[in-house]
Amino acid sequence: MVARFKPTLAVALAFALCSAFGQTIDNSPPLKQEVLDQITDILAKNAFVPGVDFTKWPEFLKAEKPEIDAANNDEEFQKAVNAALKKFGASHTVLNSPRLANQRLTGSMVGIGINTHPVTDGLLVTRTIYDAPAERGGIVAGDIITKIDGKDAKTTTGIEGRDGTDVTVTVRHADKTSEDYILTRRKFSAVRPEELHWVDKNTVLLEISTFGYSYDSKRVAGFMSEAQQSQNLILDLRENGGGEIGNLRHLLGFLVPMNKPVGTFINRNIFNEYVAANHVSTSDLSVIQKWTSARLRPMPPGMPVYKGQIVVLIDGQSGSASEIIAQGLRDVLGAKIVGTKSAGAVLVSLYVDASNGFMLQYPLSDYVTINGTRLEGLGVTPDVIVADPAIHVPTAPDPVVDKALELLKGK
Repeated sequence: MVARFKPTLAVALAFALCSAFGQTIDNSPPLKQEVLDQITDILAKNAFVPGVDFTKWPEFLKAEKPEIDAANNDEEFQKAVNAALKKFGASHTVLNSPRLANQRLTGSMVGIGINTHPVTDGLLVTRTIYDAPAERGGIVAGDIITKIDGKDAKTTTGIEGRDGTDVTVTVRHADKTSEDYILTRRKFSAVRPEELHWVDKNTVLLEISTFGYSYDSKRVAGFMSEAQQSQNLILDLRENGGGEIGNLRHLLGFLVPMNKPVGTFINRNIFNEYVAANHVSTSDLSVIQKWTSARLRPMPPGMPVYKGQIVVLIDGQSGSASEIIAQGLRDVLGAKIVGTKSAGAVLVSLYVDASNGFMLQYPLSDYVTINGTRLEGLGVTPDVIVADPAIHVPTAPDPVVDKALELLKGK
């Protein structure tokens, strides 16, 4: 039986991390085929995006067969299968290896705990994860990893590994000195809890890193109760890849009146009902959105809706629920958006068992804003474009927040 989970709008963030490996298909064609058969069955019966032909899966799969056959482990197999899934051109159509599936379900990872970006002479450390081996060892954002176990650091390959194993990274610091760090990979939490900060006496900054399983509704409610005392709210959704619809509606409830819907999810039933009632199909989802009474509405908040000014912060890793909220607050409340264009990945999806520890994320609904705009593939363009700081240090200036403050003060 296929295990079903809550509908999600999640987009996974890429970390140079690794949870416990569960190599289930190593050199085993029969196990590979079990996974492929399960994917084929799920896509044929359940996947839906208006305008996307999922019957082309066998064709896409055949084109990637040499790479799939050559895959010797879970990660190589996952990469080859995802190359085929990518040809649909639909977000949230992804195969997760047992390692990534475990990471998503538990929020824990095994590794050294860094985010990196490739540069000319290595990997720039853009963020360290709290209490993970890299931070404990003394590596900081801004350092450049030049070697991994003595080999030039061109990719994160070599950083990943099993719990309890060591990796030696050569790091060049900002002062140009170099140092070797022997780090022991271990399990740690990758959950970033919500945070509220008073930026000035009139303005609060609410950071929400996910609408996924670790979203803490009680914590958010407490922060929104405190935010009622402010005149301005900066909602930071940068690097928030999305999450569950219920959590999206929970946050909207504190910000948007109940009688103000923000958009419509268009699934197979709504699409087919429109075709049956009007005897015509259409690729213009705004037409279906106007025809149907289905609407995405906020959840009752249990407190007065926030009355102050709102500015939303987004970036290229803001996806799904984050994009819906950002655009919804702009459409309904006139909130300003600052940052860089979002991911454009707004399909509702499910994570289901694909056998042997693998999980498949597949789409089952599209989304249209209350103004009839389809965000999938387009993303949300900010009112003011400001590049996110490449290096995340808590004490460093943040030009995106600074611009939000300028807007709130009328500059």
